[in-house]
Amino acid sequence: MKAVSILVVVFGMAVSLVLGQEPDYSYGPNGESEWGNMYPECNGTMQSPIPLSAMTARPGFETQPLEIANYQLDPTQVIVNNDGKLAIYRFEFPGGENVTIRGGPLQGIFQFDSLHFHWGAASDRGSEHVIDSMTGRKRFAMEMHLVFFNQIYGSFQEAAPSENGLAVLGIFFTNSTQEPDYGWIPALNEVRTAGTQYTLPDPSVFNIKGLIGARRRPYFSYHGSLTTPVCYETVSWLVQRKPLQISEAQLDTFRSLRDSDGEPLVDNFRSLQPVNDRPIFLYR
Repeated sequence: MKAVSILVVVFGMAVSLVLGQEPDYSYGPNGESEWGNMYPECNGTMQSPIPLSAMTARPGFETQPLEIANYQLDPTQVIVNNDGKLAIYRFEFPGGENVTIRGGPLQGIFQFDSLHFHWGAASDRGSEHVIDSMTGRKRFAMEMHLVFFNQIYGSFQEAAPSENGLAVLGIFFTNSTQEPDYGWIPALNEVRTAGTQYTLPDPSVFNIKGLIGARRRPYFSYHGSLTTPVCYETVSWLVQRKPLQISEAQLDTFRSLRDSDGEPLVDNFRSLQPVNDRPIFLYR
């Protein structure tokens, strides 16, 4: 088991994000088989990620529209960190404001904590969730998690192990011949070594509105867990069905990161977990 130094959502994430500790887990069949021995919650019955399908999901009905507030704000500071497992971005916003999410299937108001990414060594894999359809199973090149915590708790650390503590918005990326204007990706070149972090000189290049825009539906929702240890089963998942675009060159920037052993940081996604009769909803 590799122990790495460490900076997220979700939003599945490392134990470091929960308790401020260094992540001490690894991916792949051999690594994941040890998660439950070290963190019993990872053996739970409501684990994430899971396969999602419009063919079998129940129709979701919003009593209140899913609303993301303040997402148009330009951050005053953005710090990117390579913790040896994930690429994590943290934000500060002007005047003590913050991005929040409410409505849809959520019970309460959830405050933005951070976002992070999972990706593959090749573009035929990388996302944690997958989409099942009549044509087969689709795994995307990358998945972004925007992690939020319930404001009834004082912090992410307090909310993570608590009932109705977290909400994670998952967004897929698919590789494209076009290169979107993601001005925050070059900062990854400054954190290729595990345990390093970098403050973006121009934080305005990472505007969350530029990623999520005004679109909300269609999205899947279900109750699950963090996708990394400690695997707390306190997450309301919102997974957008339609992917964003990203170029192969931009994906290669993620793949240029190194883990704590100096090896390529790739394939940092958890295996699919049993659904165990959990209801999955699709909001169109």
